[in-house]
Amino acid sequence: MRVINVLMQNYIGGPQVRVVSVAEKLLERGIETVVCAPSSSESPLEEYAMGHGLEFEGFFMPGLRELRGLGDLIRNLIWILSIPVTVLQMIMIIRRTGADVVHVNGVLNFQAAVAGFICRRRVVWHLMSSLYPPLVIRVMMPLVRFIADDIVVIAEGLARYYFPEGDGYTIIYEPVDLERFRPSLYTDRRDSIRESLGLSPSETIAVCIANINPVKGYEHLLRAVPSVLGSVKDFKLLVVGDIPESQRGYYSRLRELVDELGIGGAVTFLGRREDIPEILAASDIFVLPSTAEGTPISILEAMAMGKPIIATDVGAVAEQVTEGRNGFLVPPVSPDELADRIIRVSLDRDLLESMGKASLELVKRFSLEHCVEEHLRIYRS
Repeated sequence: MRVINVLMQNYIGGPQVRVVSVAEKLLERGIETVVCAPSSSESPLEEYAMGHGLEFEGFFMPGLRELRGLGDLIRNLIWILSIPVTVLQMIMIIRRTGADVVHVNGVLNFQAAVAGFICRRRVVWHLMSSLYPPLVIRVMMPLVRFIADDIVVIAEGLARYYFPEGDGYTIIYEPVDLERFRPSLYTDRRDSIRESLGLSPSETIAVCIANINPVKGYEHLLRAVPSVLGSVKDFKLLVVGDIPESQRGYYSRLRELVDELGIGGAVTFLGRREDIPEILAASDIFVLPSTAEGTPISILEAMAMGKPIIATDVGAVAEQVTEGRNGFLVPPVSPDELADRIIRVSLDRDLLESMGKASLELVKRFSLEHCVEEHLRIYRS
C-alpha cells in the first residue's frame, strides 16, 4: 500500500513531525508514504522526510496570509486563483506515485482531497487546529464530510469544534516517541548540554519550542520575562523554532521587543534544532503561550522528558495539561499570568519535581505506537 500525506506548510512543526514519525514506523509494516508539501526555495521538510527514508513530492501552492495589508490580500487572491492548478498537480502526483490513500492535513487543504476524490482514491482528512473562525468551519465541513472516507480529529475538544452534532470522526491523538524522549538517556549529560548552550548548572531555564509565528504568542511570553526576572535569580528563556520565510518580519519585531524590554541577556533564540530531547533535558520548565492550537507535540515531548508545563488554555491543550497536576493553564494573551505561574514553579522545587513526575505518567496515552496502529486500522479499513 502507498499513501501520500499532504501538508500545507514546508517547515518542521508538530503536524510535520507526526507525519514523518508515523510514516517511518509504517514503512516497517509494509506501507510506503510519500510526504507532499508546497515547494519552496528552502525546503526543511523535504530534507527532514528524506533523512528518515521517505519520498517527498513538492507542488505549487501559495501560502495563505493573515490580512494585514494589500500585499497579503494579493497573495490570498493568488492562492484562490491557483486552486485548479494545485488540484491538477495533485492528480498527477497521485497517479505518478501510485498512491492508494490520500491523507490530507488541515481543514483548508481541500485541493489534495478533491484530487483524491477525482482519482477515486481513499481520502483521509486530518483536522488539527482551532485556528480558523467558525464561518470557515461551517463552509468547509460539508465538503469534508462529502469527500472524506475517514475523518480524523486530534482531540475530543477539537471534535466538538468541528462536529457540534457529535459523530462522524475518529480521535487519534498526536503522538510522541517515548523511546527517543526518555529522561534517563540524558540525565548524566545535563550539565554538559547546558555548557554547550552557554548556560550554567544553577540557572532556571524555561524553554518554548514552536515555530516563529504570531499564533504561537511569543510576544506575550516575552512581556512576561521582566516580571520573572524580578523574582527568579538567574532566569533564562530559550526560544526554539524554525523561522519561515513568511514570518521574517514577525521575528524582527520579536527581536525589537526583546531590546525594548531590556531582556536581551535573558532570552536566547536558538532557531530550528534537531536536538530537542537534549534541549528539554537541559531545561526546567516548558512554556507555550499560543493563541490557537490543536494538541501540540512540543508539549508531549516536554511531558515525556518530565517537565512541568505552563501553557495557554486553547484548542485541546487541556487534554494534555491537567491544571495543578502536571502544570498550569492560563488564558491566551496574558503575560502577567504567564509570569506568575513561571515564578511559582521556579521558586518551588518540590512543585517543579512533582509536576514533572505527573507529566511522565500522563504522557503514556500519547505513544507513537498507538498512533501508528490507529493509522494502520484506518488505511486498511
